[in-house]
Amino acid sequence: MTDSYMQDQAEALAQHLRLTDGKTGHVEATADGFVVHIRKRWPGKQITSWDGMPVEWHENVGTNKAANR
Repeated sequence: MTDSYMQDQAEALAQHLRLTDGKTGHVEATADGFVVHIRKRWPGKQITSWDGMPVEWHENVGTNKAANR
């Protein structure tokens, strides 16, 4: 559904948010923008767009969803 450019931007957003440990959370690229899944409440939710696309936040998700398993 998403092209490689969107995947690259999702990875860049994950790097920016420091979601690189494989369990805190992940960023998913969709046709409408980016979806961030994280385990805890996130103080940095002021990011509402990335590369001109909207960012949707899902906090307090389960460990498996946050780790994208």
